[in-house]
Amino acid sequence: MARGQLRVLHALDVARTQLYHFMAIVIAGMGFFTDAYDFFAISLVTDLIGYQYYQGHTPRGVSAAINGIALCGAVPGQLVFGWLGDKMGRKRIYGVTLVLMVVTSLASGLSFSKRVGKNVVTVLCFFRFWLGVSIGGDYPLSATIMSEYANQRRRGAFIAAVFAMQGFGNLAAGIVGMVVSAAFLNSDTSNADFVWRIVLMFGAVPAALTYYWRMKMPETARYTALVGKDAKKAASDMSSVLNMDIPEDEAVKQLARQDQYGLFSAEFVRRHGIHLLGTSVCWLALDVTFYSLNLFMKDIFSNVGLIGTRDGDNPFKRMINVTALHTVIALCGTLPGYFFTVAFVDRFGRVRIQLLGFTMMSVFIVCLAVPYDQYWTKHKYGFAVMYGMTTFFANFGPNTTTFIIPAEIFPARLRSTCHGISGAFGKIGAIIGVLLFGFLHAEKHVRSMLFVLVGCNLVGLVFTLLLPESKGMVLEQITGEMEEQQPQQDAAAVAAAECIQAVPV
Repeated sequence: MARGQLRVLHALDVARTQLYHFMAIVIAGMGFFTDAYDFFAISLVTDLIGYQYYQGHTPRGVSAAINGIALCGAVPGQLVFGWLGDKMGRKRIYGVTLVLMVVTSLASGLSFSKRVGKNVVTVLCFFRFWLGVSIGGDYPLSATIMSEYANQRRRGAFIAAVFAMQGFGNLAAGIVGMVVSAAFLNSDTSNADFVWRIVLMFGAVPAALTYYWRMKMPETARYTALVGKDAKKAASDMSSVLNMDIPEDEAVKQLARQDQYGLFSAEFVRRHGIHLLGTSVCWLALDVTFYSLNLFMKDIFSNVGLIGTRDGDNPFKRMINVTALHTVIALCGTLPGYFFTVAFVDRFGRVRIQLLGFTMMSVFIVCLAVPYDQYWTKHKYGFAVMYGMTTFFANFGPNTTTFIIPAEIFPARLRSTCHGISGAFGKIGAIIGVLLFGFLHAEKHVRSMLFVLVGCNLVGLVFTLLLPESKGMVLEQITGEMEEQQPQQDAAAVAAAECIQAVPV
């Protein structure tokens, strides 16, 4: 039966951009800042860990385990916390993931063992796994909360802005690593043990600072009304957020009587099965490339001569060189890509940007791979530019849109779960990428692996065609929870929304 939209949800959709939108971006985004910092900081300190416990020659299996164990934890984290976000509410589970993130970040830096040496790495991997669980849980919850708080016109930009905090976390990992290494540059090399611990423990700081504000955020109106069936509480919560009076809507009683299909039902498969397949495969294909290039950037750059070889280098000096290059790539390629997505996602649409990103990534990786063996060792700075363009189109493309689309195209009662499933497939792709580079990486194999990444991008390009465009649409219209547009906007809601003091965008 066709039905219109609840007043409280309509008020959210037509509300002008204002302070609470930016507060939600910062609060949700700081989780992603921490996520990116923790994921990418480990690749910067792996050399120091190897210097401390393996005399500078870390076995490839150990290196792959250190880099990939958090990704392994992220898979169950996204599935479990995504499901709990739909069952128990976004806000309640949001706090749990943040506390776990703080505790495991600190524990990673405090990894000790009575038998000093390789056992320390085992303890580190244990805590990194649980850190990955908390990071994985943050993905579906942050995306869902932001999509359900945002207004209709700028929803894509707001979700992209939350994800863009990943770029700042990536940048912060490089800066913190560089500063801490510089502080120990003239000290004894045995102090390498302090450097990697300080760098990893710093990841707890931004997460801890945002805990209070996360707990102050009310539950999203869409969860309260559409899943909890409490339109009165939803209206009350959003009235305080929007600084306007939103009357209770009796239509929620009609929603309670609607047949509500589950994730494993034939109705879900008919309506959204192809969409879930598309979001999952696209995210998997993207993360094989994205994490391979990011986590093993220093190894690739060593091969073309941008970073000196490990032997004979002061570990702190090498750390400074690695983190400086990491920071330059983040500033020149990673962050601009995020900014472009924020600026254009609500103009061009999610699907177009994803298609553009996969296409251009393929082009630039082919340009890296074809002349890899002879040309780039003599033109190493050109290699860095091409590499930076690859990261630019990853972020002005599928790395951001694969995060946005699952938060918009699934019903409210399954939104967090489906986002978690899609993201879990992405992290499986990341694990595949880490294993490919971790176990097979050698100078003679890099060119072949770059061609494998091109193939992954082409798979993502094809499966993007299965996804619907959600630009400018009401969430309930996209998902089928509202089968027709409300013919006339609620005059009181619109008038009140217009009177809200807004922050220009």
